Amino acid sequence: MPERRKDSRAYGIYDNILVLTDIEVHAKRDQATLMTFGPKKVQVFTSGAAAIDYLSDHEVDLIFCDSSLSDMTGVKFVQTINNNMSGRPLPIIMVTLENKKNHVLDSIAAGCIGYILRPYSLDTFEKYLILARQLRNYSEIEEMELQEAKDMVKRGDFDEAIESFEELISSQDEAQKYYDLGCQFLAQTKYGKAIVSFKKAVKINDLFAEAYLGLAEAYKGKGNVESFKTYLKKAAEVHAQFDRLEETRALFIEILKYESETPNPFNTLGVNLRKQGDYPGAIHAYRQALHLTPDDENIHFNMAKALYYMNKLEEAAKEVIAALTRNPKFSEAGRLYQRIHGKPWMPPAGEIAKPRTVPEGTKESAKDLDP
Repeated sequence: MPERRKDSRAYGIYDNILVLTDIEVHAKRDQATLMTFGPKKVQVFTSGAAAIDYLSDHEVDLIFCDSSLSDMTGVKFVQTINNNMSGRPLPIIMVTLENKKNHVLDSIAAGCIGYILRPYSLDTFEKYLILARQLRNYSEIEEMELQEAKDMVKRGDFDEAIESFEELISSQDEAQKYYDLGCQFLAQTKYGKAIVSFKKAVKINDLFAEAYLGLAEAYKGKGNVESFKTYLKKAAEVHAQFDRLEETRALFIEILKYESETPNPFNTLGVNLRKQGDYPGAIHAYRQALHLTPDDENIHFNMAKALYYMNKLEEAAKEVIAALTRNPKFSEAGRLYQRIHGKPWMPPAGEIAKPRTVPEGTKESAKDLDP
């Protein structure tokens, strides 16, 4: 076994690390490897449920999780922790024999900050210990600046606050850069680097949403309603991109107080995704849009169009009928219906268009029409 290396604090690890695996040889190897880096305690759990019980009463600094536990998958454990545990996020690194791309993607989506393939070297483990520290500290300066700008708004120092928020937002292209980099690493099967890149992209975008909201409040304080609405919409768009329904809904309702013709942010996202060829992503966005404006015929039409491009004709037909039921004079929907069925749409005898339940005063959402 290699000699102990630097003090554990050099790696961002302090007192307590958990190793989760139901394979004894993996547990012994991981525990022995981690002890070479000097933590005070490394504990092994074979059960995800037992580890969750432990976490509810104890402070833990880092978790190394295998893809298989005695009572659940490693991905399920990570999802449970990130969805239900309060307090600061726990850094979790997947350590596994599983090298399939879908498992890597599931691990990223669940919230892992790293992905180590077995068998691994000591240097690989060291790299991820350093990574855990870096991701925990990532954007701390930006978060401090964000809080300072929010405090300026509370004090009424609106011009200074606007300048600070705009500085935070000026690095917006950086998020796209990290996202693109993550895609490149994923294609090269460099899974650890891919996860780091995706995590940084998400963190930057989280800051954007908060900064846009801050700008909105600052401009509202100055009495600039147009700029207030502009940045409130931008914050809603960021939340929509990250599938945050409740946050998007709250901002959408707030915007409607000032601008009744504002577009549904999820519908806008769906249109953009459809034009990029991401039909499943577009359909998901449209379904979220219907939570905000459930009887908007244009969203039903947009979803029908995405389903049609996926050759899901039966589902597309249901959505286009939903659009036409709400608006029998919807010509684009009528043409799509005829393309699917080979005959014009005729409403059933005595059929009356369903009443719309979009928020009062809201204009219809944009139709997803080809140029």
